[in-house]
Amino acid sequence: MRTFLLLAAAVLVASTAHAQNPTPAPTTGPLVLERIHDAWIVAPDFKVTDLDDRTGELAGAYGGRVFDNTLLVGGAGYWLTNEARDFKMAYGGLLVGWQSREFGRIRFGGRGLAGGGTATLGFDVTSARAGDIRFGVTVPPAPSGVEGRRLQQPQTPPRVPVPQIQTRPARLLARDEFAVFEPQANVSARITKGIGVSCGVGYRETVGADILNDRLNGPTANLAIQFGW
Repeated sequence: MRTFLLLAAAVLVASTAHAQNPTPAPTTGPLVLERIHDAWIVAPDFKVTDLDDRTGELAGAYGGRVFDNTLLVGGAGYWLTNEARDFKMAYGGLLVGWQSREFGRIRFGGRGLAGGGTATLGFDVTSARAGDIRFGVTVPPAPSGVEGRRLQQPQTPPRVPVPQIQTRPARLLARDEFAVFEPQANVSARITKGIGVSCGVGYRETVGADILNDRLNGPTANLAIQFGW
């Protein structure tokens, strides 16, 4: 009996000591807080394009806000810098784009512009003016000594002179309004913390032009200096 009481006391002391030792909390890694980057950007932009089978140079700019460092929402506008009365274009509108995370200093992405604009192009026409056209002939009188008779001569149809057409080439101007959609793919490289260079290729598709139609469509290539990264 005494041995049993000693064993019971030993078990009670051991369980009490174990209960007093707290269970260690599970270890976890450090808590990392990352700031969401919503930057404003603006970029002077220069484009080269094919317009009406001629090379056009477009100057302009785009800007907007980049949400979560990937989604761009803003606007853009461009106009032709070629100084010619028969070669003018200006357009702009809403700009939406996407860019990848930064790989080293490089980013890949794409964007699209949807809006409207105006254009003035020339086309050649040829105007024609008819010359003087005279119709009819005079029948000569009967020879002397022949009275009451008319010479029986074969009758030939009168010859009508061919009208002389004078052509004059002219250059006319046509001004038209249109809606535009211009998607493009681009690559950007960071130069400093807040400045980068962006280049890309795209295609300008227009609709709604009454006269110029598909003469306003064409590929584009651009180079921009982007402030904000």
